[in-house]
Amino acid sequence: MTEGTDPGRVARVREALVADGGIAAAIPLLRQCAVHGDADALATLVEATSGLGDLAPVVREALYLLHQVFPVPVTREVVARLTPLIPDTEAVQNDLGFVLHASGDPEGAGRAFGRAAAILEERVARHPLASTGLRIVQPGWLIGSLGESVSRLAMIAKLRTLGMMAPWRLVLPAPREKIVNEPLLDLFAPYVTLVKEGDLLDKFQALAPDLALDTSSLPLVDGRFLYVHSAWRESERAWADAGRGPLLTLPRERIAAGRTRLAAAGLPEDAWFAALHVRDPGFHGVGEGRRRLDLAARDADLATYLPAIERVTARGGWVIRLGGPAAIALPPMPGVLDYAHSEIRSPEVDVVLLASARLMIGTLSGPAHVASCFATPTIHTNGFPSNLVPTARDIWVPKLYRERASGRILSLAESISAPFRGEIRGSGFDDHGIDLVDNSAADIAGATDEMLDRLEGHGPADDPAVPEIFRRTDNVYIAPISASFLARHRSALLGSR
Repeated sequence: MTEGTDPGRVARVREALVADGGIAAAIPLLRQCAVHGDADALATLVEATSGLGDLAPVVREALYLLHQVFPVPVTREVVARLTPLIPDTEAVQNDLGFVLHASGDPEGAGRAFGRAAAILEERVARHPLASTGLRIVQPGWLIGSLGESVSRLAMIAKLRTLGMMAPWRLVLPAPREKIVNEPLLDLFAPYVTLVKEGDLLDKFQALAPDLALDTSSLPLVDGRFLYVHSAWRESERAWADAGRGPLLTLPRERIAAGRTRLAAAGLPEDAWFAALHVRDPGFHGVGEGRRRLDLAARDADLATYLPAIERVTARGGWVIRLGGPAAIALPPMPGVLDYAHSEIRSPEVDVVLLASARLMIGTLSGPAHVASCFATPTIHTNGFPSNLVPTARDIWVPKLYRERASGRILSLAESISAPFRGEIRGSGFDDHGIDLVDNSAADIAGATDEMLDRLEGHGPADDPAVPEIFRRTDNVYIAPISASFLARHRSALLGSR
């Protein structure tokens, strides 16, 4: 923890900065503070720069370093200490919102993102083209990350379709060489104009800063600004309440062409199949220190999915495992195609698989988001209860949160409340003395049996205790938790009846 503001120390540091060239000297010194793990010195340095020039670059660097290096409790203390100095600009408020969200403060994050969005809206309103209704979607991760592209574009599409966002003319500048899956992105053409190359791309990129629609926080027609996670939940709840079906559909001829390629790889032409995607270190590498903890938190052990695979094949289905060549290889199994290591892998076949599977079994990663857009029933395994992305057709199986000191499993209400609400970083749990307990093979296989039963019309009923907990903790509940998982862990998650 930090010692708090020391006016004398702040004055001495300010004098040293002035002697060393002014505010420009602050950022290299901030990085030295991070290397030495000295949060108090970092906070004092930011305080000392006040009045020496534009504070925004210094604060943004400090926020970045706090998120990357320091434990969550320290980050929250330093942010609270620096709050009076934080510039009221769009970029800084967005950075503040991200750090607050990652630090388990969704309310504070929502206020910061809302302020950033309000500043942006004020700037857009002054632009000569504002009256035309033109808005340019900030690309960011929207074209380079599969999960981010489909989840954010789907959110925008649903909110617009339901009349919850203004009917702007939306343009997404998407340089073709940066698009992670062009066939998938093209399916969003009814909702947003895609510009991929040429002079027009340059023109829209130049206009973007002043006519932007930043998906970090979205303005709704009722006057609210919703942080992206809240906006996503709002869109899913409204979509389900309206009885809407799949957001995206794939033409039959494209599915047929994809099935022809899959048949050449061994999938029988008349076979139904489950798509499987298990994120592992092959996706992102191992990393070091806190980054290693953060990356590993969303990984899972492929071996724990083998009994689930057997449940599918025992009922006559196939399993097609998605991923990239760096993924851990599946052992040879009957009725299984390890598409991740297949020569037929392509963006188009990826889309065909996720659009035409009978069900999807996945971790918290891009393919599960894509499956939801096609209304492919999905089992969300090894997820984080307050950061899941289910639809009403899905089942979810969360990780358990175990206190390191006592061995106690946190209740479901604790897991979806501060400081864990919205948390998906391993370091964020580690800072609070929490070990993540991945789903067991029995957890995943049981959920697979339930989903297969549901698809045959006789699955278990949802437990009313779970949505009630979500309601009491101001969380949005959409899809049922796995009944077998809940039965196995009822005492810890809900308390014994």
